Amino acid sequence: MEKVLVKILSNLTAESPGSYVPISNLGSEFHRLYGQPITKAIKLFQPSKKFPKFLELCSSLKLYKSEEGRWFVSLS
Repeated sequence: MEKVLVKILSNLTAESPGSYVPISNLGSEFHRLYGQPITKAIKLFQPSKKFPKFLELCSSLKLYKSEEGRWFVSLS
């Protein structure tokens, strides 16, 4: 699952490597490519994890929470 998310994020940040992307964009792109919500897919692997918590477990990703409470993700 982490490899899939890294590939999607690499494509989303191709124009500006190292930039942060809202996790909602990552989820939307996953849904577009695989036809199911990211949260549903995560529950198959980590039933008790929410999307941001799952991303925190991925060593290839960095998670950031803005002052407004929005989550962003980038490649490590």
